[in-house]
Amino acid sequence: MAKVNIVEKKLTGGKVSLLLDYYQHGQRKKETLKLYVYPSDKRSKNPILKNAFEETYAKALYLKHKKEMQLAHGEHDLPTKTDKTASFIHYFEQLAESRNQNWQSVRRHLYDYTKGKLTFGNVTEEWLHRFQEYLRTKIKDVTVCSYMGIITTCLNQAVREKVILANPATNIRKVRGKEIPPKYLTREQIEVLEQNTQNIPQWFTDPFLFSCYTGLRLSDVESLTWAEIVPTAGKHGQFTLIKEQTKTGETVVIPLSKQAMSILQRQNLETKDTRAHDLVFKLKSRTQTKRYIHRWRTQSGIYFTYHSSRHTFGTMLQTAGVDINTTSKLMGHKSISMTLRYAKVVDSRKEAAISQLNSFLG
Repeated sequence: MAKVNIVEKKLTGGKVSLLLDYYQHGQRKKETLKLYVYPSDKRSKNPILKNAFEETYAKALYLKHKKEMQLAHGEHDLPTKTDKTASFIHYFEQLAESRNQNWQSVRRHLYDYTKGKLTFGNVTEEWLHRFQEYLRTKIKDVTVCSYMGIITTCLNQAVREKVILANPATNIRKVRGKEIPPKYLTREQIEVLEQNTQNIPQWFTDPFLFSCYTGLRLSDVESLTWAEIVPTAGKHGQFTLIKEQTKTGETVVIPLSKQAMSILQRQNLETKDTRAHDLVFKLKSRTQTKRYIHRWRTQSGIYFTYHSSRHTFGTMLQTAGVDINTTSKLMGHKSISMTLRYAKVVDSRKEAAISQLNSFLG
């Protein structure tokens, strides 16, 4: 595998810029990462400064691994132009084949609105706004928000695959329906699930529980590789998960808890360096995933969906007293307003507790 190094370029004021240094086709290249640190923060007694330094370097390490994989597979740099005549409908259909029923619903609305004819060149901010307003005449606002999120996910994927250069949905103001509290599992419910795994394969239970302790979406667990599990800088035996989210394209940096680590141990963590490009979990089809969720619900008597695992992580962080900004970063939220939902859940639980106390005291 091609060797890629992280190098520092000194800037004014003691700040340094992080770059990747590597050789490609016999030529030396330096690629700026747009990541900046103050070297003095590495040994700072201020935990906020020290954590910021470690998190930035962790992102640089992830980008280093990613570049090494790109060079190993002969991938090229981002193109300077794209084919705007390519069919967006056809591209969306290909992605929808392996996604849930909501994607099929969006596909039908796209067909009804465009008569099946829509190129990437026509998918502009203006067009997306018109399509969003069209959806509002057909379905509830909360569903419009969900469906526009699917369109955004599709366009993010197109950017990653270099079909387009930028996502036109980035600045679209999303419709917000009535806020629905996230469904999550309590620690006691997780224990009940762990005690009721008979006739449910470990290839399903382990990824689900891992999501409860990391907040990863199903799509990210499905694509998680060992290269994205890296040793935590300066902490022997500890690991950090660095993953570019499929839905948003945002990179999350998640130090792994002992519960998450124990799950990785069952996947033979000690041999990860020889399997860098292998998937951590061997999940089957989405159909089988739904089947085992239903079976697990029946056996445990607890209602949940796979996405409940992500909500569980966010709620546990807030319950443990983690500040809202850190929770937002660990969840990979683009907006802190998304994270505030978990704070509201915890607040409502506190209010319910006081109500119970009042009843007890009479």
